[in-house]
Amino acid sequence: MASEAPPSTEPAVATEKAARRKIPGGLPYTSSPGVLRRVLEKIPTSEKPGIFNNDFLGTVMGATGGAARPIIPILKATGLLNQTGAPTELYAQFQTDAGRPAAALQALRNGFGEVFRRNQYAHRADEAALMDVIVAITGLPKKESIVRYMLTTFQAFQDYAKQAREEAKNDEQSDAALVYDAPPLLAERNGSGAGRLHLAYNINVVLPETTNVEVYNAIFKSLKANLLT
Repeated sequence: MASEAPPSTEPAVATEKAARRKIPGGLPYTSSPGVLRRVLEKIPTSEKPGIFNNDFLGTVMGATGGAARPIIPILKATGLLNQTGAPTELYAQFQTDAGRPAAALQALRNGFGEVFRRNQYAHRADEAALMDVIVAITGLPKKESIVRYMLTTFQAFQDYAKQAREEAKNDEQSDAALVYDAPPLLAERNGSGAGRLHLAYNINVVLPETTNVEVYNAIFKSLKANLLT
């Protein structure tokens, strides 16, 4: 009679190793923030691809291997790429010197929305304050390595976003701001000595930072229709 085979002594694969941890807040992160920083540095000096895929990431950006794997998901989460991997208008704005700070700020708001719900000036916060916010969102202890990864991923964009101009409204809309100076009074006298008063307005138009010319066309068309007639 054949003996029954003994139960396997091979250890079971832990579920923690089989799947990425689900952490409250959904904050993007990479364990290789230096690779992310190098990719962000190269975006302004590299051509904009039709699709930002792994071939482009490795060949043009020089990021390969496991350290490069989180880069494309992070660029999607922050809105620099759409879900198909195509660069967005925000990507094009980040390529420009003038638009890069505002683009980086918007990227942070896209990818780290919960952080900005707790501190609307998070892009100007120091490391200790950011760490406290991330701990509060995730429920993880400060010593947890993932907390540090989230912090350094945020800081990779923060380096650019710190220079962003403060906007009058803290939302995603880019409206032109019209600033009216107090009108001076101009007196004109006719032959009878009676004076007539005229009002003169100085209007300063603060244009939004964008590479989309249609935004400017719409602004000036509105000005012409409503103020310059």
